[in-house]
Amino acid sequence: MKRISNFYILLLVAMLGTGCSTTTVKTTSQVPAIHETAAVPEDQLLDVGINIFKPGVDDLSPPEGVFPQIRKAEGRYIPYKLMETLQQTGNWGVVRVIPDRKSEMDLWIDGEILKSDGEVLAVNVKVQDSSGKVWYTKKYEETASKYAYDPSVGGRDKEPFQGLYNRIANDLLLYRRQLTANQIKTIRTITELKFAKAFSPEAFNDHIATDSNGRYVIMRLPADNDPILQRIKKIRERDNMFVDTLQDYYGSFARQMDNPYFEWRKQSYDETVTLRELRNQSNARLLGGILAVGAGIVGMASNSDLGKVAGTVATIGGAYAIKSGLDKRSESKMHAQALEELGSSLNAEIQPHTLELEDRTVTLTGTVDNQYAQWKQILRDIYIKETGQTSPAAH
Repeated sequence: MKRISNFYILLLVAMLGTGCSTTTVKTTSQVPAIHETAAVPEDQLLDVGINIFKPGVDDLSPPEGVFPQIRKAEGRYIPYKLMETLQQTGNWGVVRVIPDRKSEMDLWIDGEILKSDGEVLAVNVKVQDSSGKVWYTKKYEETASKYAYDPSVGGRDKEPFQGLYNRIANDLLLYRRQLTANQIKTIRTITELKFAKAFSPEAFNDHIATDSNGRYVIMRLPADNDPILQRIKKIRERDNMFVDTLQDYYGSFARQMDNPYFEWRKQSYDETVTLRELRNQSNARLLGGILAVGAGIVGMASNSDLGKVAGTVATIGGAYAIKSGLDKRSESKMHAQALEELGSSLNAEIQPHTLELEDRTVTLTGTVDNQYAQWKQILRDIYIKETGQTSPAAH
């Protein structure tokens, strides 16, 4: 009899405890970006192109809590923030965001977003130089502290995941430090020859080739005073100017996205944490309720009056715990719906704007990709007009 009553007391205590949760406080410290202690000679600075990151989500069947429209916006926002980080280190030449590698750069960074919910940012990054050699592929993940979004500690003025960008920048620098001056010069030369070959394959086909591994190798160098090379260099200068203009678009895009994106991440952080806690509570309450109902039925079937009373209490308590657990699940769905509404709201605020670029009375319109395609065609037309060539190879 005493054992039975003690069992029910312990069971009820366990049921009451299922609603409790613990909170983990995360540090706000972030890995700092490394800066070279000595100035890097200009001919040793590699130019870096950052491709638009893949959203890492299927439009037709995205995971719960993941919104394709936000991921696509992040695919442009994250590369821009990485570009800013690399620029601020002073360890590189020009650093630009360029969609689909539509220009030639010494170093390319491609990425894919694996997770982004305001609490955790995880990306997969591949770094490859212009020769085709992959420097490395690595997954980066950063967990934001709750205080990252607290204005009282300066959270509003700081990037919650700046530590992730800093670690990417540091790994790039550490790898580059392993290269010799000649290796860096070779990478830069290959970049120039690839650009030249795209516009004048008949003149530069025998200057560069691919080896058995599919990497570009220099076969021979053109003369510095080669007239075709000089024209190509002028074409490339114009291309660089357009790329610089394009950065104004990404800068404007990032600035317009900053406020709504910060608020979305802040709310998404709260929703994500709350959703996890509610699910944990819901599962615990459902389990406790089911066990209590089962134990209550056993108690009511006993010959003891006290056992029957305790069994009834346990059954009622268990039913309440099950109802509470189902209520929590319903509340979880409400939070998931709130996340979806937040995503729709953010998407409405960050739609890309039409970029118009005046160049010889030519206006470039449409998406960034469309404008780049138009620009490349204009460059080809300029080259054909200046050289009398028929048509260079598509680039």
